Amino acid sequence: MKGIHYKGIGNTKLTPIDFCGKTWGWMLETEQGFLAEPKETEPTTGEHDFNTCEGCQNTRKELIKRLTEKFNGTEQKQGFPFCCSHHSNLTKVKEFNRASFVSVPEMVADKIIYTNQHITNNHENENYYKDITDYIDYTVESFGQMPNGCGGALFIGDYFFYVTDLLTRNTEISKERKNRLLEFLEAHQTPPTKNKNTDLNILLGTYQKWLKTFPFDISFFAELKPHFEKQLPILNGKPETNKYTGLAKGKMHTKGSLIDVLLNLTKNLLDKVNVPELRKQGAITDIQANQLEFAEAELNTKTAEITKQYSKGELKYVKTLKKWLQLHKDYFKEVAPLLKALPPQQTTTENDNIKYTAKHYVLGYLIECNAKGESFPIGQKKELEKIGNRIMGAGKGNRFYKVFNEIVNKDLNIENNLIEIGGENWRTIVKDLSNEPETIETYLQNKQL
Repeated sequence: MKGIHYKGIGNTKLTPIDFCGKTWGWMLETEQGFLAEPKETEPTTGEHDFNTCEGCQNTRKELIKRLTEKFNGTEQKQGFPFCCSHHSNLTKVKEFNRASFVSVPEMVADKIIYTNQHITNNHENENYYKDITDYIDYTVESFGQMPNGCGGALFIGDYFFYVTDLLTRNTEISKERKNRLLEFLEAHQTPPTKNKNTDLNILLGTYQKWLKTFPFDISFFAELKPHFEKQLPILNGKPETNKYTGLAKGKMHTKGSLIDVLLNLTKNLLDKVNVPELRKQGAITDIQANQLEFAEAELNTKTAEITKQYSKGELKYVKTLKKWLQLHKDYFKEVAPLLKALPPQQTTTENDNIKYTAKHYVLGYLIECNAKGESFPIGQKKELEKIGNRIMGAGKGNRFYKVFNEIVNKDLNIENNLIEIGGENWRTIVKDLSNEPETIETYLQNKQL
């Protein structure tokens, strides 16, 4: 099938698709939609051949007769485009030419026979469903498109009627596979209930609302916000390529399916934060600051619940966030006095008052890796951020990653470079930050540093 040519009817304009302050793409909008004339399709080959099948040939002739009669009209009913009130509007479209549709009756008869043959030859294959539905999609696309208010593609309803009838009467196809294909054909004939542009705006608004509701201001999640701001989760699953058109298409989320995804995403993100474990690892050092973060996040969530209009589905993730925030507020409230009651730790080094910078942590990490003969995860952002969160504290992984990239290519066998990075006390600081200071000392002595 040659490519379908879509003609914009009326005034046309390119409208940007904006999200989070960025333009993600452009949408061509027209005043009266598009006109696309139908194209021929190609049959596939297999054991059954309509060319030598008497039944197929007789059916084809009868289909051509019926459709030609509908196209030209009878004494009782006018022909195309005066066959119905919607198609009659085509006469008001200057780009419309009836002569371009004269061959449609025979063309549609062929498409019905071709589709029936394709189903007959492929219904027993393991990947029968995708193969057959790809071919049906390819055929449906070949019917073209009418402008707004001008009805559906010419004889598209007849195509579905006769293909469904032939499939229903086919006794060689298993009941289960036949029903799946019949469901697909029925779904194809169900008109969309909403305008596509409106659907896209609804999806973008739904995701934007979640972005503003999730507590990214809490340090555990702060570095994740830029990642999710760059996402545009409007597709439900990965796009699949149609083997007959060569085009990749993805199924768009409904508002309901997107909310389900956001609810699961919310739960997964919350589940990754284990505050008691982070405290034991020393990643949580300022309980008062954490208490303030959670109190503010809870206030923001409760305020949003009052001021924003959440759907019933959206309220599920709001409720989940409120419960999680309250649990952690209670935890910090309970442990804060207990931690204050603990005896202060003994000071063991002269560098306890030194404020360690990201450069100190990265330098210590690089030297320790060299001392142990371990390679660096160069270019592995997620792994480096994970390491940074572990050794510097939650929410500081991205800073560690950036400084790592600044330092990793410097020659650490030159002492002037080490002083430039870590200061005059770099050696003592690196050992203080390491869990294996003896290993570090031995390595540095071997390097004569």
